[in-house]
Amino acid sequence: MRVATFNVNSIRSRLHIVIPLLKEQNLDFLCMQETKVDNRNFPESEFSRIGYIVYFNGVKGRNGVAIATKYEPDEISFGLDGRDADRIAFAKFGKLKIVNVYVPQGFRIDSDKYRYKLDFLRRLKDFLVEKIDPDDYALVCGDMNVAIEDIDVHSPEKLRNHVCFHEDARKAYKEILSMGFVDILRKFHPKERVYTFYDYRVKDAVKRGIGWRIDAILATKKLAEKCVSCYVDLKMRFKAKPSDHIPLIAEFRGDVL
Repeated sequence: MRVATFNVNSIRSRLHIVIPLLKEQNLDFLCMQETKVDNRNFPESEFSRIGYIVYFNGVKGRNGVAIATKYEPDEISFGLDGRDADRIAFAKFGKLKIVNVYVPQGFRIDSDKYRYKLDFLRRLKDFLVEKIDPDDYALVCGDMNVAIEDIDVHSPEKLRNHVCFHEDARKAYKEILSMGFVDILRKFHPKERVYTFYDYRVKDAVKRGIGWRIDAILATKKLAEKCVSCYVDLKMRFKAKPSDHIPLIAEFRGDVL
């Protein structure tokens, strides 16, 4: 089973990357964030044309989540406490549960948007407690908008007060990990600087190594034991008109679905 998470930063602008990614990586599940399109205009036919079903919810110009898959779900829902239907999707496929999440960025430490981010992370933890048992096969995939360790950012000392590296956001994210989730990238790359985001505004960011690791695939311990690899598909950042994020991919062996 091959799973990827990818903040596409507009699905309609990134179809030339997403469709080849699905085919080249032979993905079973692709969790997408920041699709930036209302449901009526989501390019569903482009996925069905290559044999994928896609489940989505979003609004024009911002946010939006989608899951592309080869399988019919037993359950699919969007939202958190009746809110944020464009930020979180929950799906169940046989034994496997998948949560696709787009955590708010937060804007500034002193802003209401940052307080909303912290509240979202707390509500996300409550949601996961309700939906996922430690003995489940379950994944949380998405743009977490939190770099949890110094190794996840290019300049940790300079970025302490950034909304994606501030201690309060990191603490809230660690509360989620404390539920027993394994950060799959760190299972295979415990000390390596592997980034999933390179800002468009930074010249030659990839070449200069000025990036962030804010995207993640988290797995329950039971499922993490079946994971055999996890990596970023960096070549997607060098495509024409790329997203500022890079797909993060994990492969699992054994009976998962």
